[in-house]
This record gives sequence, C-alpha cells and structure tokens, in this order.
Amino acid sequence: MMLVKVWNKEIKGNLYAVGDIHGCYNLLMTRLNEIGFDFDNDLLVAVGDLVDRGLQNHECVDLLQEKWFTSVRGNHEDLCIGGLNNESYKRCHLANGGEWFYQANKHRQLHIVNQFLELPVALEIEHKGRKFGFVHGHIEQNDWSEFKESFKEKPTAFRDPSELAMWGRERLDSDNKQYAHVTGVDAVIMGHTVTQKPCKRDNCYYIDTGAVHWGTLTILNLENI
Repeated sequence: MMLVKVWNKEIKGNLYAVGDIHGCYNLLMTRLNEIGFDFDNDLLVAVGDLVDRGLQNHECVDLLQEKWFTSVRGNHEDLCIGGLNNESYKRCHLANGGEWFYQANKHRQLHIVNQFLELPVALEIEHKGRKFGFVHGHIEQNDWSEFKESFKEKPTAFRDPSELAMWGRERLDSDNKQYAHVTGVDAVIMGHTVTQKPCKRDNCYYIDTGAVHWGTLTILNLENI
C-alpha cells in the first residue's frame, strides 16, 4: 500500500481531473465524450469518492482497470475498506450510501477493497513542465514536500495524515488564516466538499460540484488552470 505515489508513466495527450463521481458512471462517460477526451492518449485523474450514493458503483470501481484512468483514495473508499470488518465503519457507510457494497458477495467485496487499498492518498504528476498534486479532501501543510513527508511519520489518533487528507476540509475556509499558497507544486486538486461550481483558494482547486446531487460533474483540463 503506497500512501504517496509519484506518477512515472508517459502521458502522451492531456491531463484532466474529475470531481467526486459517486457512482455516476453514465454521467462521467457523457461528459468525457462532450469534451472530446482521447481514451488512447489522455489521462483522467479522479479526486476520490468513486462510489456510494449513485447507482453505478460497480462500473465506477471497474474504471480502475482502464489505462486512461486513475484515482486517489477518498473517504468513501476508506469507508469500504473499514466497513468490511469494522461495525462502526459499516454503520457510517450504510448511512452514507454504501448499501450496494454489502449487497455484493464476499469475493466481490474483497476484490473492491483490495483495489481501493492500492490507491494512494496523495498523487503527484508532472506534465508539460508543471507539477500537480491530487488529494481527496485536505492538505494540512503549506508545502507539498512537507505534506508528502508527513506520511512517513507515525500517525497518532488526532494527527493521522491519511485521515486528514481524506476527511479534512479546513483549508477551504477562507477565514482560516493558517493556510496559504502551497509551495513546491503548481496546483493541488481536491474534491470532498461540495460546491456549486469549481472554486479556488490560493493554488488549491476544489472540483466536487455534486454529480450525484445535481448531475453536475466537473472535469478540468489542467493545461487551462
């Protein structure tokens, strides 16, 4: 299990990021066709929460087998992982759209969890001379290198870097003055907190625009930010 991953494959075409999909597979494919996504050369990075609440969760899990698609781990992937053997996680998951997971047979559940365990919590990609970071919910540090290094520290109950990255939301609050431009990276792309349209704080972009709620799925061409 690699918590921080640095992408090492060539991207021949464009680099895109997509907000929380939440089981809306058909919506994703419609949007990709609308923007002329090149399935042979482009790469689409999801910011986590591929599943739950929507109706096409298994199709969204299977996206992880596509060469044009990758993702970081979101809190809903974390709920699947924890819910397999932890009753409190399972109760939380069921209360947040996870019924589909427990309706699957045990073999399928294990297959899904194993795929989610392979997802990094943070992903770094260099493309066309720029460096992009991808995290589901929150980056605590104002320095990308320090953020990556934090995953090497022994987690505590209150300062687990993975928990902060997948579940936190604090940076989006503009009144919280401890957060500023994240150095060492051109842009950080996140989801998790639903906003009516994509929004930006410093060089952090939030792109969960409520696909499962309003049918508005944001896909960013990262050359345009």
